[in-house]
Amino acid sequence: MPIKIHLDQLKNQDVHLSGELPAAELDLAIGGPNDLIRSTEALHFQLDASRTDDSVFVHGSLKISFTCDCARCLEPFVHTMEMPNWSCILPLKGDDAIEVIGEYADLTPWMREDILLGLPHHPLCDESCRGLVFKQETLPAEDVEETNRWSALDQWKQQR
Repeated sequence: MPIKIHLDQLKNQDVHLSGELPAAELDLAIGGPNDLIRSTEALHFQLDASRTDDSVFVHGSLKISFTCDCARCLEPFVHTMEMPNWSCILPLKGDDAIEVIGEYADLTPWMREDILLGLPHHPLCDESCRGLVFKQETLPAEDVEETNRWSALDQWKQQR
């Protein structure tokens, strides 16, 4: 169920909204086969809304966690996004006016946009992650002998 504000209720008093929104309701479109961000948990929110003549002001906090793979070492980790001072102004009139369905305005699209903009392009398990560990292979004895063949050619060049 999307997060909706009853606009007539806002005329008389400010409204407080809190709870959680399931990840499926956010419709973030993440978790493809090549995505480093695979899945998400529910969005937790604490919001206060107030109304002026031609807009609704919403502010509060948002918190959501994502399951990711590190872009350097490919190890799985959980990335928690916290927006303690999230806010938006929703115009009720004009070209940018929000869609009002009945007496309700849906906040979900604005939250979705800010969450998507806040996601890292290359999630890292830690800033100091050094990436995949490179293991150098030792050459077999046969390969070492081949390098000696080239040394004979180098000696021949020096004689000329």
